[in-house]
Amino acid sequence: MEQEKLIEAVEKIRRDKHEPWRYVLFTFLNGMAQGVGFALGTTIVLGIIIYILTMLLSNLVNFPVLGYYFGQIATLIDTYAKQAPRVR
Repeated sequence: MEQEKLIEAVEKIRRDKHEPWRYVLFTFLNGMAQGVGFALGTTIVLGIIIYILTMLLSNLVNFPVLGYYFGQIATLIDTYAKQAPRVR
């Protein structure tokens, strides 16, 4: 009984019952808004995470032990890059 009343109330509220293009338009616009919101939200959240990770990693590079090893790796890469044959 209550379910029938609920269905009847929803049918009265739906304005697009006789206008299917209106329903298609609003559904399309709703999907576009959700997509843009998802893209913006993801960009902002990932930007904040990358910024925090960059700050943390920049502090780790200044850490004496890790900085020494990263310096050695950079020296090895430079040495091998200078010794590599030139490719035309």
